[in-house]
Amino acid sequence: MTQIAVKSPKRKSDRFMQLNGLMKVVYQAGEWVIKLVYANVLWLIFTLLGLGIFGIMPATVGLFTLLRQWIMGNETESALQIYWNSFRREFFKANLFGLLFLVVGYILRIDIIYFKTSSHFLFQALLIVMFCLGVLYFITLLNFFPVYVHFEISFFAYFKYALLIGISQLSSTLMMILGCIVIFCLYWYFSGLIPLLCVSLFSLNLMWFGYRSFKKIEYEQQAMTTRI
Repeated sequence: MTQIAVKSPKRKSDRFMQLNGLMKVVYQAGEWVIKLVYANVLWLIFTLLGLGIFGIMPATVGLFTLLRQWIMGNETESALQIYWNSFRREFFKANLFGLLFLVVGYILRIDIIYFKTSSHFLFQALLIVMFCLGVLYFITLLNFFPVYVHFEISFFAYFKYALLIGISQLSSTLMMILGCIVIFCLYWYFSGLIPLLCVSLFSLNLMWFGYRSFKKIEYEQQAMTTRI
């Protein structure tokens, strides 16, 4: 994979240096819960700030931007400031991406429904093709936001890299899907969590495994460069 620009990471905080063992795990878990609740509130506020339908994509980009910074250990910059800067900067571009995903998803859905209406061989063959394209679409969608907030590349390259990374790092993609299923089951049995973590926990799952994929690719590139 060619070298591409990565959005600059921030310096990791050392606030946990004095903690160890179980206390550190409990402290970090509690802090992450508070962070996710706060991030979820910010997502709701910024979605409303964008008049709902126009706020969903930029608010989600802001959420992933914030989660990426937290995963990398940046705790020196205000979460609200990170969110606002991302929301304002990416507002129009994020909505354009959202529109493209919506149109492509709608076309795939209509085609699948249409081809299912006939048992003709040609229709069944096209139905299989549509299902395959649907899987590729789903993989791209899963990896899109982590790729979007991590890399600085050209407009259509985001789709390309989201798909390529999703396929090449299949274990991480599968863990994303498994994580989403687990979270859905958690919400099913503990519905009181939905208002608090409805979007942020799903997003953390995707960003966490997405970031793991990026670090693995980076490690492989460095290893290849070292051998050369």
